[in-house]
Amino acid sequence: MQNPVGYEILANGKFVLNNFSALFSNPWLWPSYLHNQAASLVTSSFVVAGIGALYLLNKKHVEFGKLFLKTGVIFGVIASILVAFPTGDLAAKNVVKYQPITFAAMEGIFETEKGGSEIVLIGQPNMLEKKLDNKIAVPNILSFLTYQEWNAEIKGLNEFDEKNYPTNIPGLYYAYHIMVGLGTIFIALMLASIIQLFRKKLYQTKWVLWSLLFMIPFPYIANTTGWYTAELGRQPWLVYNLLRTSAGASPTVSSGNTLFTLLGFVGLYLLLGMLFLILVGKIINKGPQTTR
Repeated sequence: MQNPVGYEILANGKFVLNNFSALFSNPWLWPSYLHNQAASLVTSSFVVAGIGALYLLNKKHVEFGKLFLKTGVIFGVIASILVAFPTGDLAAKNVVKYQPITFAAMEGIFETEKGGSEIVLIGQPNMLEKKLDNKIAVPNILSFLTYQEWNAEIKGLNEFDEKNYPTNIPGLYYAYHIMVGLGTIFIALMLASIIQLFRKKLYQTKWVLWSLLFMIPFPYIANTTGWYTAELGRQPWLVYNLLRTSAGASPTVSSGNTLFTLLGFVGLYLLLGMLFLILVGKIINKGPQTTR
């Protein structure tokens, strides 16, 4: 859907899959897959480390708490770096190459900048004036990160037809920056934690323990905003450059059926989510059980 391969367009205008094996040589596949897997490992590492921090702060199950904390921090620092580089870097370069309009939108580049593109740290998209308000940026960094050249040109939205703009540029911009911002915090916190572990002070450093405990839900948020970035960035296409989302609606499925199904899934996942939190909360509170 993001970078379709292995298909042909028939005489009647329909496109069909004719080479399934092309999926495995699709340049979009492996960076995205590995980026997702690294993000999953970040999430599990923060959960394990956070539970260990909880046990140490409460002075219960202390030995297990130390084990959880050490394991979570070691795997967490590795995964947090991998999710940024090389997997995140390769995924972003795929967006530049295959979806340049998406890259311009998620970075907030409304106008092509001569002499290198800045990286925006803070700013709010102003769609009326087509600019970023209250912007704080570092010159030329985005060009270097993207092309390893300080003065490389990155196309702005002004270079593209507005009918192909992502349909929710502010949502895409904010989702991407939340994901990147949280990823940066994850790396910083895990590096601080691993340093304290090597200094043999991790288990007594309260601010690190509280930070790890507080951060448990944030990898889930980062994963969700990463998914938002991918899906909002693909718009207005259902299959990129082949099928628009507006043309993907089924003529045999009514809006009422779609709404009923959506509400059903929302209710089901809300129930499952509540049960999950209750059961996991009880298990964490009870603590590890040993057999003698």
